[in-house]
Amino acid sequence: MACADKDYYDQGVAEHNIRPFVDDIAVYLGNWAAERRRWYSGRDDVRVLELGAGSCALSFLLSKEPWMAEIVAGDISPARCEQIRPHVQEMFGGDPAKVTFAELDFNEPLPFPDGHFDLVAMDGALHHSRAIWFTIGEIHRVLKPGGRFVAQREQFLAVLTYRLKLARLLETEEVQAGVSENAYFPAQYAYYLRAGGFDPEFKAVYPSWKFRFAAVLNGWIFAKYNIFAQRANEVARPAGLS
Repeated sequence: MACADKDYYDQGVAEHNIRPFVDDIAVYLGNWAAERRRWYSGRDDVRVLELGAGSCALSFLLSKEPWMAEIVAGDISPARCEQIRPHVQEMFGGDPAKVTFAELDFNEPLPFPDGHFDLVAMDGALHHSRAIWFTIGEIHRVLKPGGRFVAQREQFLAVLTYRLKLARLLETEEVQAGVSENAYFPAQYAYYLRAGGFDPEFKAVYPSWKFRFAAVLNGWIFAKYNIFAQRANEVARPAGLS
């Protein structure tokens, strides 16, 4: 596992920062509630893998939905998950019987068989990949034919502010600690996903009234989206993405 990433996240997080963090996760999750109903309504056997689970908030929130049968929350830092999980359960509830934790690094081969999951979800995590082609290739592998990948709270670049965004990233505590921090334009995410065998689409998210008021600037000054990508089995995938 990437030691710098694991060492950083093993430090945990200040408890007063947990509530606003998980509230933000809930807002983004609510943005694609209609999609989940459309995809899974009438089922009770959906298998989910959350990568970069961190707080496990996304996993616990999804566990409340009747179509979810099994959710694996995978993260590089068990210590961080153990610290935050009790607070998340107290705030949002969920069904702990559906959720299991797995220590894993999504820069390495995932310890699951081919075609095991209906849904792979990431919350603010894909941009941490040190090898995004490999990560997307592994996501494709563990998804069932027609399975879906969703990435929410991703780190996007906007047309008019990308230089400022990248300059600020270099000054962050994470980058200073050697943690993999990246940001991409939507078109770059779309490219990686298409190369990895997915059909991606983007749905705008406005997490507060300020962003809703400035919606016309989305993609220009700021960039807020959820990424939906369905496994496109007919797409020829580059060598090395197995």
